[in-house]
Amino acid sequence: MNALDLMARLGGEILNNKIRAYIDGEIVVIARLEDQDWVLTDRGILLANEHSNLAAAEAAAAPTKTRKKETVVVESVQPQDEIAIEIEPTPEQ
Repeated sequence: MNALDLMARLGGEILNNKIRAYIDGEIVVIARLEDQDWVLTDRGILLANEHSNLAAAEAAAAPTKTRKKETVVVESVQPQDEIAIEIEPTPEQ
């Protein structure tokens, strides 16, 4: 799990080249921007490992979707009565 995924999972924010999140009422810096890359702090690494395990457990527990079986069209063997509609022309005015 990278720093931005962890930020989204924890409801964190980016401020002054740092990603921080509120955990148990305390502001915790979970990553710092170094050059162009986000580098997790020690606390960020611990949180990433913990939440990676939780995300894997949630994914394993999620029900899988089954595909619907394709419906097969069956034609009737017995002929059906035809319906006749008679329309009388209306006189033009």
